[in-house]
Amino acid sequence: MTIYGNENNETIMMELGQRIRDTRIRMQITQAGMAEQSGVAIRTIVRMEKGESVYLDSMLNVLRVLGVLENLNLLLQEQELAPTEMVDIGKKRKRVTGVRKSPDHKMWTWGDEE
Repeated sequence: MTIYGNENNETIMMELGQRIRDTRIRMQITQAGMAEQSGVAIRTIVRMEKGESVYLDSMLNVLRVLGVLENLNLLLQEQELAPTEMVDIGKKRKRVTGVRKSPDHKMWTWGDEE
């Protein structure tokens, strides 16, 4: 199944679990072997492959053993500064602020409208 992004979390987790299971089997690793290599409890491996919720660090350990951890770069790419941002601020923004309006905001005019 292709994940398009409009699926609910349960469906996505089940698909990820199935992909992890299929990859593990293709690599001829048992659940016990995966648990030993990743340092994750076998019960956690079972839950992950069923699409149940697991801790992120457990998922990362399993993905590392499967040799696909570097694929996370495709999910969220590192944000680089544009040349104009380097000139303007010189560093990455750390937060976003809302648009601020002055309390006595008036429309600007040329002055010859009368």
